Amino acid sequence: MDTVRGNLDLTTITALRDGLPLFNKTISTRNSSGDNLYQYLNFYQLPLPSDCLTLHTGTTEDRQVALMSWEPATSVGTVLIVHGYMDHIGLYGHLIRDLLSRQLTVLCFDAKGHGLSTGKPCSISHFSEYVDRLSEIVGMAQEHFKGPLHGIGQSMGGAVLIKHLINHSTTTPYPFATLNLLAPLLQPWGWKQSRRLYHLTRWFLKSIKRVFRVSSWDQDFLDFLRTQDPLQPRKVPTDWVGAMEQWISEFHHSPTNDYPIHIIQGNHDKTLDWEYNLARFKEKLPSVSVTMIEQGNHHLVNESEPLRKKIFSALKL
Repeated sequence: MDTVRGNLDLTTITALRDGLPLFNKTISTRNSSGDNLYQYLNFYQLPLPSDCLTLHTGTTEDRQVALMSWEPATSVGTVLIVHGYMDHIGLYGHLIRDLLSRQLTVLCFDAKGHGLSTGKPCSISHFSEYVDRLSEIVGMAQEHFKGPLHGIGQSMGGAVLIKHLINHSTTTPYPFATLNLLAPLLQPWGWKQSRRLYHLTRWFLKSIKRVFRVSSWDQDFLDFLRTQDPLQPRKVPTDWVGAMEQWISEFHHSPTNDYPIHIIQGNHDKTLDWEYNLARFKEKLPSVSVTMIEQGNHHLVNESEPLRKKIFSALKL
């Protein structure tokens, strides 16, 4: 991540969250959040609105989930980004700018308990809660933006997009023209030991201390997560581990699906058991294509710049 500009404290974050209007196509680039929004954008180095770029911000109808979109004056389609666990919109500036350079509208949302959205931090009982929100936001994208809709998911976001796909009813058209999944989550590294510990402690331990892994070769990004980002949680709720276990089991018992997913995976990923995962994905998703990134770590959206260029150029849109 580049040098961070300005400051962002919890008071500003709360004011921004509370001031977000309902998301709709008529929102002005300067909305009721005012300076708080611009402070947020500057802090995370997200694109600012201009004569050629319209920014829409707001929430879902129940005001629980925060959304942001960037719409170029001439757009050839829309990309819906689904972030990873403990991530949020603010960490996806590199990918957003790359997609905008392709004249694509970019729509992002903070999952429940993440970023500017409400809910117990990073806690969930079942991944279906993420998928239900994704389905709602897909509908909003189809209502507000023109052109084909593409999906990109990082880690947990990849799992959410896969679950949305395998749960999709064949009675309605599948909404995504393409799916690009960056290091999609199935089984994490050391899952057998982690699963055993979870079952031993889940009844009396509600959370565990977060370990900040070396998930990228961009040291500035890692330092930013550990020491500067006010939206980074410090604990991992054990119920989320249970939800991940349910997701792993559900995927193993799911039928095969021929939709042509594209997976981008780093071969130095120490967050996921990626070799095992790719083998399982190829079994259940026989039309999957895989691009391996030599030396790539886990958080591919925020890899070092040379690797990031290879990753983004590998996207199939």
